[in-house]
Amino acid sequence: MASNRQKFLIKNSLISLLKALEGKVTTVELRNEHTVTGTIDYVDGFMCVSMSNVCFKTLSGKMTNFEQFYIQGPNIRFVQIPDEIDMKKAIHWEVNKERIMRQRMQKAISDAVIKKRQKREKEITKKEEKEQKMKEAEDKKDAAN
Repeated sequence: MASNRQKFLIKNSLISLLKALEGKVTTVELRNEHTVTGTIDYVDGFMCVSMSNVCFKTLSGKMTNFEQFYIQGPNIRFVQIPDEIDMKKAIHWEVNKERIMRQRMQKAISDAVIKKRQKREKEITKKEEKEQKMKEAEDKKDAAN
């Protein structure tokens, strides 16, 4: 869970773009010129990155695989953004995610309330129709007597 400070940093810097890469496979280049390629699991407000299924490649070309890998933000030189990521949309989503999710939740709740109201109105209408038919049947019965 991100602290308020981390949330502020994410919304007010390009860390929001890194947050948009969570769940994506990418390459992170380190300051010591090593590279780490894998799936980004989590990025915090200080640009620390947690990755999984990682291939760590040294400057000399030696490759080592890791299930989990953690990189502190100050050790990152570059993060390669995959071509399929629309950076403008990704940043917009991360910056406005809470507001967008809140709006979606409010819409879902209002839709549920509307459906419940419509269902209740149908039930009342059916009940009124049934009562009307019963009254008509009684009136016919009384008229026949």
